[in-house]
Amino acid sequence: MKVKRLLAMVIALIMCVTSLAACGGDDKTGGTKDTTAGQGSGGSTQAADGNVSGDVETIVFAMMTSKNAPEGIQMVEDEINKITESKIGVHVKLEPIGMANYTQQIGLMMSGGEQIDIVTMLGTYSQMLAKNQLKGLNALLDEYGQGTKEVLGVDFLKSTTSKGEVYALPCNNGKAAVMNIVIRKDLVDELGLNLDDLKVAETTDEYFENMDVLTGWFEKIHEAHPEMVCLVPTGQNQIVFNIQLPFMDYMNDYYGVLTQESSKTMKIEDFYSTEEFKRGCEYAYDWFQKGYILQDASTTTEAPNTYVQSGRTAAYFVVGEEGQAEQITTATGVEVVAVKLVKPYLTTTSVNGISFGISSTSEHGEAAMKFLNEMYTNADIVNLLDWGVEGVHYEVQEDGTVDFPEGVTAENTTYGLNQDWMFGNQFLSKVWGKGRDITIYERLEANNKSAEFSPANGFSYDSTTVRSQITALENVRAQYLPGLSTGTLAPSEIDNFVAALESAGLNDVITEKQNQLNAWMAENNIEAGK
Repeated sequence: MKVKRLLAMVIALIMCVTSLAACGGDDKTGGTKDTTAGQGSGGSTQAADGNVSGDVETIVFAMMTSKNAPEGIQMVEDEINKITESKIGVHVKLEPIGMANYTQQIGLMMSGGEQIDIVTMLGTYSQMLAKNQLKGLNALLDEYGQGTKEVLGVDFLKSTTSKGEVYALPCNNGKAAVMNIVIRKDLVDELGLNLDDLKVAETTDEYFENMDVLTGWFEKIHEAHPEMVCLVPTGQNQIVFNIQLPFMDYMNDYYGVLTQESSKTMKIEDFYSTEEFKRGCEYAYDWFQKGYILQDASTTTEAPNTYVQSGRTAAYFVVGEEGQAEQITTATGVEVVAVKLVKPYLTTTSVNGISFGISSTSEHGEAAMKFLNEMYTNADIVNLLDWGVEGVHYEVQEDGTVDFPEGVTAENTTYGLNQDWMFGNQFLSKVWGKGRDITIYERLEANNKSAEFSPANGFSYDSTTVRSQITALENVRAQYLPGLSTGTLAPSEIDNFVAALESAGLNDVITEKQNQLNAWMAENNIEAGK
């Protein structure tokens, strides 16, 4: 499912695809072309029929893209403006910038005095807020964004609120990503593995009961098929089931977390000293010793799907939402099943990982909010951004999905961003891929609504004052974590790992984070345990 190409933000970020910066300079990129006639500095008025009289105001949308600026972006921009100019009096210039250099590029644009109105955040909300790069949105939302407020709801907007002011709009996509076990369907059938033995865990103990079930499955697989391993890493040499543990708020960086228990008192703990982390490492070590885990798991650079495709692994863990089995089966040509192992738990960073804001340097806040509101409420705008122009970049299929028109492929399309998970409100998007289940977005939205939220939802940690310590901590983590996660290091090494973290400044980070959390609780009249 496309939504999890990104997901796990932590795993999606772990496996993030980078691209070259693409800030255009000609008409094809939409970077410096002339605007439409009639552009003004604002002041358009909306009549009762929804049409706009008066000036058309031009805004610049710094649009994060997964590829270099596509040729067809000018055509997409033109179609968007046919809608927005008459409806809300706004002309939008799409400024495509590649993911790899996005943050640096918009910072340069702001400091250089270039017009930039709408900005995209991919895990950078806290960073941009700390740098005062975001405009407060409360008044603008009240005046021009009531539809967006209704779409997102109070809990989602809490994730981008500071001292009572909303500073960004979280993307309305599937947030309820959880740990899944992905396993070959032929092995499930051959060995009679009962998928119902795995539960959607509601406690940490139930989660590890699922690991007991998997231990039994791996024993059967290993005996029947010694030519393949049971598990390979998901990314960055991590098996992830013992890194992305359930019901934890990792608070941006793992260096100080709220566990299911400590969230009751809002007392931040060192994740790597928790009993939960130790238990996860003990499972990994046991599986590694028994030959269930790839022996070079801590050093391999291959993606998990390549192991599936070549018949070298039976399974792997992945953090994801709906549609994992379908996506992996399509990618590998090997039929798999994916079973969710835990109920969803939403945190500030899982909600605001992809967000949109208005630059603090923007002189067109009202127009920018009008366009953002369309991006969250207008299906025509969403699908133009997601898929391009109908009949040119995509066609609607008989089953209600969309796919390439005849003669157009992923290789020759002039748009093809494939980013329905990004632009505002995914649940207004058409589903890509003939034959796909078109109820997928309904299920994603339902999962969002049923998910539990961390009691620290809305707390955004600013690591500026401990940046040097975090750099040192990252170096320590790179030394120990791959081995502990994959079972190639014994759990007894956790003590050395924690000691090294403490020497690198872990306690400074935890103290700073706790102080900020305490201040946030006081500002918002939040009492622990309530």
